[in-house]
Amino acid sequence: MKRMEALHVIDEAFAGCPLVTTVGATSRELASFSRRPSHLYLLDSMGLAPAVGAGLAFGLDRPVAVVEGDGSLLMGLSVIATLAYHRPPRFTLILLDNHQHASAASIETQAERIDLGAVCAAAGLPTVRANDADALGAALRTAREDARQTVVHVAIEGGNSPGVPFLLDDPVAIRTAFTNFLEQPR
Repeated sequence: MKRMEALHVIDEAFAGCPLVTTVGATSRELASFSRRPSHLYLLDSMGLAPAVGAGLAFGLDRPVAVVEGDGSLLMGLSVIATLAYHRPPRFTLILLDNHQHASAASIETQAERIDLGAVCAAAGLPTVRANDADALGAALRTAREDARQTVVHVAIEGGNSPGVPFLLDDPVAIRTAFTNFLEQPR
């Protein structure tokens, strides 16, 4: 499955919920087809999306999802221990794993040899795997309805979608739209 296909499934499953996305092509690709005020695009925060999402999950009484890549997760792998220890409620970490830094010349990541889903499970995080759109949709619907945290480890193809423009929005404008979304009654 390509990342763009996975993002369509994720966007549909978490429509109306806070969705934090990692840096690079993941945010660009999501923004290319769905610009919701519920999306928080972390443009320059590699490795921090799960921590931001966990903070939101503790502060909100609704499902929160985070889209993270294997390369970015490896930049802040200590967040796995934090998530396992603190157990943020209604929190779904969606790990898009292509074994590469697709936004940086497709440089191979350590995920080529290290099973990040197994790392999450070994830390005590409930972890499910999805290798196609149907399995991903089912896993995300279950995770969204669950009151606990879940990791959905998604195998995706390497590379980026061609022709996707850079996401050059002002980070303050992104934050303001997201904050306004959070302040609205559900």
